[in-house]
Amino acid sequence: TLTGIVESRMNEAVDYIVEHFSQAISLERMAKMADMSISAFSRHFQKSTGNKFVDFVNQVRIGKACVLLIETDDQVSSICYTVGFNNLANFNRHFIKIKGVTPREYRRIARSNLSPGTAGYIAREIP
Repeated sequence: TLTGIVESRMNEAVDYIVEHFSQAISLERMAKMADMSISAFSRHFQKSTGNKFVDFVNQVRIGKACVLLIETDDQVSSICYTVGFNNLANFNRHFIKIKGVTPREYRRIARSNLSPGTAGYIAREIP
């Protein structure tokens, strides 16, 4: 069915984003991979995930950054580039928008509440 095909393509798009979050991921490229127009892809992606494409990509990247902030001592600037943001100001802005605190503050809060081996759990639980 057409619905099944669209669902399958959206699942593939989500999987691709999760696997390639650190690379440049353009809406145009994803639409092409799904064999859809940009507007059709955007519409189906939002319907399928509940998120606009760019917001979803940023949420995945910030989620990965949260784990790195807890599990590593890497500098915030290094984590910013590791998860696919091209500049620190943009990363900080998106991080605060999604998590409500700066990356540095997030690390401090998370680590003060942390017992060993729970970083992935904590990263999901902190707002």
